Amino acid sequence: MFDRRTLQVWKYILAAWVGSIAVMLATHVVFKTSAADYGTARVMITTLAVLAAIAWTFWMAALAFRRLDECQQEAGKFAWYWGGSTGIAFSVVGYVFIGEGGLHWLDPSHFGLGKELFRAFRIGYLLGVGAPVLGFLAMRLWWQAAKR
Repeated sequence: MFDRRTLQVWKYILAAWVGSIAVMLATHVVFKTSAADYGTARVMITTLAVLAAIAWTFWMAALAFRRLDECQQEAGKFAWYWGGSTGIAFSVVGYVFIGEGGLHWLDPSHFGLGKELFRAFRIGYLLGVGAPVLGFLAMRLWWQAAKR
């Protein structure tokens, strides 16, 4: 059976999922238009909703992390650091495969080629890789400043 501390951690995890999904679903209720309608209000409100969902999830994750014992906290940090770093490193293989037209090679009828398509893919990939690196750097600088 789960102990009280473990149940509290799972409650925070559930609250993070339910709360962030509820925020995101609310934007779909507000904007019942087609996905092709990229009005300013839709873009801004959806972006702010994502920001709110992330803030909520981050807060719940911080509360859950504080409820873990020291061993579980260290295991989580180890897994995120090495697992995340390894995952980002191996994603370069997929990036090169897709960037060189690998998806078109696998299924030409569904995946086109072109500079615009690759530019959009590159931006998306760099966001996914660049954000963790920038987050690491920010937290490292904060840690250094806080521990002086």
